[in-house]
Amino acid sequence: MSEKNVFRREAAKQAKRYNVDPELYIRLIERESGFDPNARGAAGELGLAQIMPKTALDPGFGTTPIEDRSDPMESLRFGAEHLANMTKHYDGDVATALMAYNGGSGNVAKGTISKDAQKYATELMNGKEVQSTSRPASGSKGLVPQAEDKAGQAAIAKGLAALFAEQGPGDATPLGNVAVPRGFGASSKMSPLSRRGLPGAGAIDRYSTPGGIDGLYKR
Repeated sequence: MSEKNVFRREAAKQAKRYNVDPELYIRLIERESGFDPNARGAAGELGLAQIMPKTALDPGFGTTPIEDRSDPMESLRFGAEHLANMTKHYDGDVATALMAYNGGSGNVAKGTISKDAQKYATELMNGKEVQSTSRPASGSKGLVPQAEDKAGQAAIAKGLAALFAEQGPGDATPLGNVAVPRGFGASSKMSPLSRRGLPGAGAIDRYSTPGGIDGLYKR
């Protein structure tokens, strides 16, 4: 078996050890060094995983430092562990982890990710398009209650009307603008486990399901 094939097998092994996609990690090492353990970069990168001197000693993210960057097996271990830890740090965002691996985590934190780093991540992810990560600010809009607009108010009013549609005018007690059915007080003899005679049971089924609840929200 050739030396490169030995390194490829070790790369896959280390990727699985740290829960990294083996194919992705093999592409990363191929891109970084061509599986040449003696590869050197212009900025001081060294070894199969092309590790910078400062990163080797103080990688951060909980990654175990590497003492000998020229050790091919240690280099593969370090690269896999570091990519895994960065992916975890970025909440499972592999693309951002790849951009941090290539362009530096400091640039990711500052939002100054280079086009080269984005291209690097795109190509390693087998052509899947990668956008620069600008994380949404806290408080960004997600599910917005429809009650904040007229359409939402109408939907809720319609749901309440359907809920009490089976009640007659004499069977309800006004509470503000909503009629509340009798028979649900402390003196009620209706079993809480029974649905027989339950006013608006059909509407309850409709609005108590996940789909029904989602119907009261908009994105």
